[in-house]
Amino acid sequence: MRPNSQMRANAPVARSVFWVMITLLAWEIYQAARENTAVQSGSWSHTWYDLVFIVFLPALTAFALTRLFLVLTQSNRGTLNVYSVISSPYAWMFWVGLAIGLSGYGIHMAAHSLFRAMPEVLAQGEFAAKIRFLDVHLGYGLLGFGFFFATLAIIFLGQGRAQRLSGGESLLFMIGSLITYGGILVYMGVGGGQIFGAIAASFLLCLASFWILPSVSEVALDPIGALVTPGAAAAFITLVVWTVIVGGQPTWP
Repeated sequence: MRPNSQMRANAPVARSVFWVMITLLAWEIYQAARENTAVQSGSWSHTWYDLVFIVFLPALTAFALTRLFLVLTQSNRGTLNVYSVISSPYAWMFWVGLAIGLSGYGIHMAAHSLFRAMPEVLAQGEFAAKIRFLDVHLGYGLLGFGFFFATLAIIFLGQGRAQRLSGGESLLFMIGSLITYGGILVYMGVGGGQIFGAIAASFLLCLASFWILPSVSEVALDPIGALVTPGAAAAFITLVVWTVIVGGQPTWP
């Protein structure tokens, strides 16, 4: 492929990364806004617009991640083909990770909605404990596991191969990484009760990034590296200091 053609193929990568960042940010804002909302009276535990966002925002994030995966696949091979999209090792890692993550989110939301609507008299019983297990341990665990593998596939597929970022773009992407990947990993570790899983995921994402790129300074200039690595590194340091150095299991405010 000629250099000009390669540059045109790589140009959409930064835009696709930007949209992943925007969708993750919207999902975070929604989750924070509904964290302490009161349960709606009646037979429905959620309002109709709440239900729309519960489905729409994860679907939008999954679409943005899929778009990025397809753009990276096309950039690497010059065109899309069946093998690269559904049969390559990175494709299996991405699609399986995405499916597991969305399944985990569905389990989490269903169990969380049921737990919120449960009468106070049942909230401390054995049935409530099983619902809580589905909500926090299984749901959040699968969500984090799938999100990690989809991200790992994107790192291996696209890091170091896209058009380099300029100074302003690099700063924007790194700040976005701290807010999105950093915030998500810290929340999954603390609010989601997956503290050691979040520490391990943060470490492995950073390890994969630094293994691929020739130097640490290149992270800020690569769209994929700037999206994932600053946030993962910040989350790793935060969770290790919070848990190991300060001591004890942190609790979400």
